[in-house]
Amino acid sequence: MADPRPDPGLPRLAAGRSAVVYDLGDGRVLRRRNDGPVPEHEVVGMRHAAAAAYPVPRVHAVDGPDLVLDRIDGTDMLTLLGRRPWLAIGFARTLADLHVRLREIAPPDDLRADGPPVSLVHGDLHPGNVLVTADGPVVIDWENACGGPADFDVATTWLLMFVSEPDDVPAAIRPFVGLVKATMRSTFLRRVGRPSRETVDRVCARRLADPNFRPVEIERVRRFRERHGAGGVAPVSP
Repeated sequence: MADPRPDPGLPRLAAGRSAVVYDLGDGRVLRRRNDGPVPEHEVVGMRHAAAAAYPVPRVHAVDGPDLVLDRIDGTDMLTLLGRRPWLAIGFARTLADLHVRLREIAPPDDLRADGPPVSLVHGDLHPGNVLVTADGPVVIDWENACGGPADFDVATTWLLMFVSEPDDVPAAIRPFVGLVKATMRSTFLRRVGRPSRETVDRVCARRLADPNFRPVEIERVRRFRERHGAGGVAPVSP
């Protein structure tokens, strides 16, 4: 259940559907969830990734819905792509390298699993969850962390690149969105390799159960599964 707490009286840095982020003023932030305690698997995943020298905000404290993290000064890849679409190839390579590094990390024994727990899985490793900073990329939002097949994150990101439509795209680049997405997908897959059809099926089933997906997105997931899943036909271009 939710744990309602009074406003901490701190400067707000961001507010989303599930949480509000406050500046603690000492190089850390307080992220307060709106819908209950911080999931244990999120904290376990982040701490395990940090211990393996993966670029993730450090967890300082957890208390019910409150999570205290390092403050990361940067802008997410998705926002930057909206401003500078010519960065697509470089960002796709960086994103792919983050995937390769993550799948080489074995999950901890106390982390929940979604399929064979071969690798640490972020569960939502797309451009919107990668902050570009002066010190390099940092991966945020580990709410879907788990153990799973080594290609689980790749399948999820490939699917999201196919399904999603960026919000608030500047009018000047709207005609190029399709080209940017296709460039990102092809560059990303060449670097990481295609996931297995069985993993694509697993990822698609998970997304079809997501209540936040709109009908048009659900239809795209079904089409993607037909084309690239275990029950689909021969692969087509990404």
